[in-house]
Amino acid sequence: MARVLRLAILLTLAALVAAKPSRPKIVGGEEAIPHEFPYQISLQWNFNQDDQEPFHFCGGSLIADQYVLTAAHCVPSAISPDGFAEAVAGEHDFSQFDAVVQRRRIVEMFVHEDYQGGVGPNDIAVFRVDQPFRLNRNVQLIRLPEPNAIPTGVCTISGWGSTSFTPFPSYPDTLMKTTLPIMDLDVCREIYQTDLIEDSNICAGTMEGTSSVCSGDSGGPLVQTDDEIVQVGIVSWGGIPCGGYRNPGVFVRVSYFIDWINDKLNN
Repeated sequence: MARVLRLAILLTLAALVAAKPSRPKIVGGEEAIPHEFPYQISLQWNFNQDDQEPFHFCGGSLIADQYVLTAAHCVPSAISPDGFAEAVAGEHDFSQFDAVVQRRRIVEMFVHEDYQGGVGPNDIAVFRVDQPFRLNRNVQLIRLPEPNAIPTGVCTISGWGSTSFTPFPSYPDTLMKTTLPIMDLDVCREIYQTDLIEDSNICAGTMEGTSSVCSGDSGGPLVQTDDEIVQVGIVSWGGIPCGGYRNPGVFVRVSYFIDWINDKLNN
C-alpha cells in the first residue's frame, strides 16, 4: 500500500506544489504525432503574471465544446492569489508556440458526490470552461462508451506524465502515447491487495511493466481505437515505480458513469 500512496501523492500534488512550471510525460511510450489526439486537454495553472508561464498539472478530454472530463483529484487548489486554472486544447509541445492552441478559463468543477478524496473510487469530475472551444481539425470531441460497457483488449493512453522508471520524475515537453492491455480486475486487486479498486474501475498494463501512466498523466483519457475512437477510462492512480513489475495503472471506467456525466452536461 505504501507504494500506492506515494504515487497518489505524486499524481495529486507534485505539479500543484512545484515552484516552477513542470513538464510531464508517459513512461515507456513514444512521442505522439502533433495533434494526433485532438480531444486531449492539458489542465494548467495560469499565474496571471507575464514573468511566469502556466504549468501543466493534469490531463483531460474534451467531451463537449464547453466541458472537460478528468479525475476528481485533479481539482486544483489556489496555487497563487491572482492565478486560475485553464483547460488548454490543441497543445503538443509546451516549449513551442503553436497558433492552434486554445486556452479557456475553468469556471465550474463538478466532482462526483461519492468521491472521498485521494486514492479511491469515483475519481471523476467534469470541468466547465468560460467559452466554448472552436472545434476544428486539431480540437475535437471524444466519443464516450455505451453505458456499463466493459472494455477488453488493447487501449491507447496519451499524456504529459513523467517518463522516469524511478520514483524521481523526469518531465519532457511533448505529448506522449503508449498502448496498454486491459488487465483482469481480479488480478489487479490481487496485485494491490486493496479494496480501493471497485467494479467502477478498470486496470491496464502488464505484469512485467515496461509501459504505464505516471505523475502528470492523471485525468487523461484511455481510449480504444477499433472502429472509432472511444474513451473507456480516466487515469486515476497506480504504483511506484511507474511501469514497474506488477504496477498496472488504475483507471475510472467511464461507461459506469455515463448517466452522471450526462446529468452534469445537461444541467
